[in-house]
Amino acid sequence: MKKGLIILLSLFCSFAAAENRQNVAIYMAGEEPAGAPGMYNVLGGELAKAISNSKKYIAVDRTDAIVNLLTREHKFQRSGAVSDDQIKSLGKQFGVRYLCIAELSELQGGSYYLEIRLVDVVTAVIVHTVTASSDLKDSAEMIRFAQQAARELIDTGADGVKDDKPSAKETTKKRTALAAGVGLDVLGAGLLTYGLYEELNARNLIKDKKLKDADKAVRNRNAACIVGSVLLLSGISVHIIF
Repeated sequence: MKKGLIILLSLFCSFAAAENRQNVAIYMAGEEPAGAPGMYNVLGGELAKAISNSKKYIAVDRTDAIVNLLTREHKFQRSGAVSDDQIKSLGKQFGVRYLCIAELSELQGGSYYLEIRLVDVVTAVIVHTVTASSDLKDSAEMIRFAQQAARELIDTGADGVKDDKPSAKETTKKRTALAAGVGLDVLGAGLLTYGLYEELNARNLIKDKKLKDADKAVRNRNAACIVGSVLLLSGISVHIIF
């Protein structure tokens, strides 16, 4: 029974967390450049992964569905242009709050220009834009280019605040602090244990009339308790701060 309740609680918490994330429809606009075959698949996949891995959004790839809908309702030609009214209509049709529009254009000299727009479908306002350029010379560059653009897109979201998912640097810093805090805790606890040992040792020495040795044990006890307490409190402070 208890195990079942725990599973139900976990599912409820997961559902509640998902409810707070906004849906984003990904739309690869325009025709894929002939010189970069497969780039739209790579870019769409990386955008979906980056968006869904953030704590703010859930991504759904609706490129084909959007093209079909626009073609049917608006005599749409796939040029990449989408009007404000069309954006609002798409939001209602697909039940999303944001539309991620990505378009890759080929420039002179064999380079490519990428523009990604995150649009609020309620207001049709562009809340964030990412632009980048590359020669896309091979598949590795395509993947790197797509990943970099996707990361930049979700780094600052629709609210203009950096995504709260910690960076690798922040994670490393937190782990280092946690390890230091645990180390201080262990040292502090060890010294306090040693202080307790010296306390018992001092009492036995006093019973045996070994006052000089007992005095030394008391000094050791006092030093161990003071230093141990300081280390333990420092470790607790590190845990609180980080």
